Amino acid sequence: MIRTISKLSKIEASKNSSNPMRFNGSLPINIVVLKTLTMNRYKLLLGSREFTTKSQKKLESGAKYWGNFGESKNGIITISNLVKKPNFLQNDENFLDIDVMKFLEELIKVESPLSTLKEWLLENLANEETQKDTFKLFSEMLLALKEGIIHLPLKQKEKANLLQIRLAPNHIEFYCAYENLGPIIGTIDDEILDLKVLFHKTHSFLTKELRKSKISANISINQQIEPLYTSDKLILDLKG
Repeated sequence: MIRTISKLSKIEASKNSSNPMRFNGSLPINIVVLKTLTMNRYKLLLGSREFTTKSQKKLESGAKYWGNFGESKNGIITISNLVKKPNFLQNDENFLDIDVMKFLEELIKVESPLSTLKEWLLENLANEETQKDTFKLFSEMLLALKEGIIHLPLKQKEKANLLQIRLAPNHIEFYCAYENLGPIIGTIDDEILDLKVLFHKTHSFLTKELRKSKISANISINQQIEPLYTSDKLILDLKG
């Protein structure tokens, strides 16, 4: 069943553009709020492009959002459906410099993913060369594992990619947050995907791509999608 999640990740990876100035209007985009101005106006960043726009919805300075993007023939940009990313995705330093696809490939091979991952985390936590920020990440992963959740704050093509998996005897629950698809939550039962996505554009894209990949899936729109695990339970004092 983890193999099916790996296939889903490959679909997203194939659509990642390395050009920060190239926006795909058929998919959600990533937005950073650079500054709050007057009269409901904000300075935003898309890739390396800065611009100012109005928003009736209050935005948080410095925060990262997903949203829908449109640009007219006259160059007028419209942004809609802005959704703030979860805390894990607000800072790229919250991610290990490990490729998620390679990590999943190795996880598939082992007989007991949970115990193997626990052993790997404990080895890294006991390593004196582990840096303070990395120690915190491994600690978060271990705390999640105690709740039966495989929490993987890793990278995909050098971009932050959050994947969380809860294993059950007959099915898998998972949450993933992709740069170009937004957040997705779902279950896998007998290799059949049941997905809930935030954006209509993501729904349309995945419907076509999963059909091409011959993966059986039911996809629906959900207005609120939350991670399986959040970092608010980490109480270790890492300042000393």
